[in-house]
Amino acid sequence: MAPTNNKEVSISRNLCALPKEQQERVEVEKAAAYAVWKERNGHLASAESEASLHKGELGSYFLEQVGKYKRG
Repeated sequence: MAPTNNKEVSISRNLCALPKEQQERVEVEKAAAYAVWKERNGHLASAESEASLHKGELGSYFLEQVGKYKRG
């Protein structure tokens, strides 16, 4: 990170301290980023194909995140 006033800025979060629902969403975001990486590197035909690994609302959230990572 860029130093501010000659002091390093560090952001640290204990993910275990988050509620279970938030922890699951973080895991889905990581999975989406990894799926897009695999698609871009020829290891997966379509990042969206992994949405079925996530149940219910998390499947929809996964697809949202895949879209975000593909755009960004």
